[in-house]
Amino acid sequence: MHITHWWPFSLSPRLEKSFTDIKNRLTFEDVLLNTRQNTLIISRLAEVMAHHVPEIIERDGLPYLCHIMNGWGNVIYNEREMIDELLPFIHRNESDAPFILQCEPEGDFHPWQTFAYVVMAGVSPDKEIAGTGITIKELARNSRHINIKKDQGQELGHLLYALSYIDPDSNTAPFVIENVAYNLQELMEKAVHAHKFGTFEVCRKVHLTEGLCTISANVPEFAHYKPVAEVFLNGQLDILFLLCIAMEEAKNALENNVRPSDDSLLREVRNELKIADFLENNAFYIGHLAELAALATKAGYKIRREHINALNLAVNTLNEIIPRYLPYLFFEDCFLHFGHYRRGVSLLEAVNGVANGDPSANIDLAAYTANLDTLTPFRTNPAASGALSAIEKAVFKLSSPVNHERERFNTVLEHYIQHARHSLEPRGRFKHFRRIGPPSWPRSFHYEFLDYGDKIGLEIHIESDTVKAMTTAVEHMTARVQALFSEQPVEWDPLWYKNKGRLRILFNDQYPEPQIAEAMEQLISETFDAFDPIASHLRIAQ
Repeated sequence: MHITHWWPFSLSPRLEKSFTDIKNRLTFEDVLLNTRQNTLIISRLAEVMAHHVPEIIERDGLPYLCHIMNGWGNVIYNEREMIDELLPFIHRNESDAPFILQCEPEGDFHPWQTFAYVVMAGVSPDKEIAGTGITIKELARNSRHINIKKDQGQELGHLLYALSYIDPDSNTAPFVIENVAYNLQELMEKAVHAHKFGTFEVCRKVHLTEGLCTISANVPEFAHYKPVAEVFLNGQLDILFLLCIAMEEAKNALENNVRPSDDSLLREVRNELKIADFLENNAFYIGHLAELAALATKAGYKIRREHINALNLAVNTLNEIIPRYLPYLFFEDCFLHFGHYRRGVSLLEAVNGVANGDPSANIDLAAYTANLDTLTPFRTNPAASGALSAIEKAVFKLSSPVNHERERFNTVLEHYIQHARHSLEPRGRFKHFRRIGPPSWPRSFHYEFLDYGDKIGLEIHIESDTVKAMTTAVEHMTARVQALFSEQPVEWDPLWYKNKGRLRILFNDQYPEPQIAEAMEQLISETFDAFDPIASHLRIAQ
């Protein structure tokens, strides 16, 4: 595919003029990175993570863990490396080979997201996980079933990037999408087509650019893709000029104590970028593009001078603004935004050095890694955001804290935890559900407390194709469970999670909390011995 230009926006005359003006300005005006302020922000974001990391890990999801690594590296926490926290998400197939589910609730969100962020953190693909002998490379080689639609080429960015380091061979084993095997050449064509014609979404498109740039540089047979990858790279980095407009307009509003009007240039550029007024969205976008520039530099691409200047300007300005708002962030919900920002800006000094011809400059992917055990934790406090002025709140919004558990739901959990069997404690940190299951069970098969707002469900869930063998076993248990809870509605729901099924018992809000907790104990006692021989020995065929 011959491509000479890529640009996803159609700008108004006013915004087009501002874009052209700032691009021309930054083509000739050198902007130096404020390294002192940048280092301060990198350090402070590590101190914030040092406080909030247990809450994030408690959320019990692989996307949360891999985004910790994306922003803070293979961190040390409680004297353990973060990569060891991946262990509960490793499944084994019918050949007993370890793998990670792709695009499934108990696995990766994007295809190969975990592998990409491990590699981006400078961790060797041969790194062993938690003393098991299992390596990232082995996991990746077995995680070839990609649960996306065949026309979703925009999802392939993480995969192509990680593959270029883990298995940089054009003849690598095929990937299976909708039961069809695709070789790497076919995936490359899907990715290029999606970048050119697919929908514009910041995260997917930037990672797609990273993947195309890196694999075309690392796999010799794909070197002919480098020109088109460079077109995509330059188009992505041109977006920095719009972000610079947003940053400068926001800074001017803060300095002049002016509330942005609905028809202001600031509102227009934010609407065009689809970032709204949220501070973390600005960090997310700038961080992604800083990360892209660094990874492209490491792959041997030359970043244009005007893009270096735009990066420095955007980062310098946002770094001045962040300290105003950082103490009031609801960090658990926006840590991934600031994680992308932290890793991107941590590499920016090296990107400047390479662009300036400094022979000692080096893109060290592991250099930003934090040892959280050695830091003084910094706790953010969203409840104190009243300290911000009305103008500050008008220029940047902060995400509101997600509601915590209903008091009633929390009370049920507390009663259950008092008597829970070892390995059957509730896991996760979500306001409306908790999963329960021993380590020997595949994670996508579990008991669950689920709060409906006016009822609480005690449920047994089957949540992936890989454990559909449990469907019949659970369905056959319905009558037995109904006999156990003769006064409660017991339902077998065959449509749950793409027709995998679930069994549930609903308790209304008049039912005492201790008795709901006791009912979960009874449900487990009645069914566990029937499920365990199957679930504990289930080898998950992909």
